Amino acid sequence: MRQFPVTAAMLVALGGVFPFLVGGWLFLAGVLTSLPHLSQILLAYGGCLLPFYGAVQWGLLASKPTIIPPKGESLRDRRALLSGTFAFLWGWLALCVGLLGNLRTGFGLEAIGFAGIFALERIANRHGDLPQGYIMVRAISTGLCVIGFLFALLSPQGQF
Repeated sequence: MRQFPVTAAMLVALGGVFPFLVGGWLFLAGVLTSLPHLSQILLAYGGCLLPFYGAVQWGLLASKPTIIPPKGESLRDRRALLSGTFAFLWGWLALCVGLLGNLRTGFGLEAIGFAGIFALERIANRHGDLPQGYIMVRAISTGLCVIGFLFALLSPQGQF
């Protein structure tokens, strides 16, 4: 497996989670004014970013020299496929619940989804399935995403 580009990945990850931090600060500013559209935008962004985190597993799987191995998928491949699928389905569920039901519940589900994907990736990392340096980048970006969702959940706006 090729060396993981930690510096480049960190810049991309920080750029991807920046809206969560800005959203968190704007939610805290919600004491002065209601920000319902920003709430929906942040929920939709999280619902799109979570499947992307899962798709990274599929990308790592597809970067292998043989995409279709002669003996079928290995346990490692099945874990990568399942974690990517989990991220897509969980992101869709969180977005649907948040938009059709309660935004706070949607934010909570997205925070759980990011933490869950990270937990699955830690298991994969322990089995040697991930490139060196990847889990550090993911830990930082996941932590920042979850902090952004916590800001949204603790928003003083009350009802969105």
